[in-house]
Amino acid sequence: MEHAMEYAADKRSKAKDKEQKKEWADRKKSVKPIKHWIDMTQRAVNDLRRKQCLAEGDGCISCGTKIAQEWHAGHYRTTAAASQLRFTHDNIWLQCASCNVHKSGNIERYRVNLIAKIGEDRVVTLECNQENKKWEINELEEIRSVTRKLIRELEDKYQ
Repeated sequence: MEHAMEYAADKRSKAKDKEQKKEWADRKKSVKPIKHWIDMTQRAVNDLRRKQCLAEGDGCISCGTKIAQEWHAGHYRTTAAASQLRFTHDNIWLQCASCNVHKSGNIERYRVNLIAKIGEDRVVTLECNQENKKWEINELEEIRSVTRKLIRELEDKYQ
């Protein structure tokens, strides 16, 4: 009987500790700015798109090179110009650092090759999208968790 009482007290204590840790995590989460969550999600989506494009054997969407020291996830419409498209897969393709950084995305060649890859209708849809989007933390967390799952599946497939 004595052992059962100690066990029950220990179990209540552990449950209380777990609840306090969850409350602390929720408080920490609530004070982080939305930019933090957007950056974390963008990092995950960019990683996924780079890995997908490399797995498919794609090269730079702008210049076509298949050898680069560093690969970027280049956005057709920049995140500054169209933040509502920042996580849209049609808007993110593999780019070499030279095109993405030094040639400002090499956008003319990017558009030509993007039309060849996904079709003019989808490119026009990207170009015409002017919606205002205000990201919510729970929405960003959902995108990030789905993206991380896809990354794990892709890594498992190619290992």
